[in-house]
Amino acid sequence: MKRRYTPLFAGAVLLFAGCSGIQGKLLVMEGNFYSSRSRYTEAISAYMESLSHPESAAYGEYGLGTVYLNMDENEAALGRFASAREALSAAGDGSHRELQYRIQYNTGIIRFQTGDYAGAADEFRKALEIDSGKVEAKRNLELSLLSASREKAAASSSSQVDVRRDEGRNNAIFDYIRQKEQDQWKSREWSEDTSDSSLDY
Repeated sequence: MKRRYTPLFAGAVLLFAGCSGIQGKLLVMEGNFYSSRSRYTEAISAYMESLSHPESAAYGEYGLGTVYLNMDENEAALGRFASAREALSAAGDGSHRELQYRIQYNTGIIRFQTGDYAGAADEFRKALEIDSGKVEAKRNLELSLLSASREKAAASSSSQVDVRRDEGRNNAIFDYIRQKEQDQWKSREWSEDTSDSSLDY
């Protein structure tokens, strides 16, 4: 009985694979499969091929962005996420809320990793506007805001330390000059004393 359904299932897959709507989605699924196994070359190939299908182009762009993110190619990932956002806005139906959320969330992750904490907080806010129930976005928003405030506090305290350091350097220079002047006066006094004492002999 299994043999009877296997060719039927394979035939159904081939029939649906011929449709352009299904073909793009299958390519995205193939890219997801390869990406989950860290086979990035095959994943990129599948995602690039899916871009030729308009109904799956946004998902293909997002998939490419996640592959580049996994490869620590942050600028390329940001570019692909922006392209996915544009593809979604061109579609204009607004039905891809999960994809919109993921684009914003992963953009926030990249911003956080590169030290742009304020930008990361903005991206996580946008992600929460799309889906306010996501705990990881709330947590990352809090971490971004905390990191931004710490960075601001560190910047203000480091400028105060730099001013103190500069004052310390200036004081050290003045102390050095003062010491040299005193040494010079002492040597003059000593030389005057020795010249007078030589006359006494």
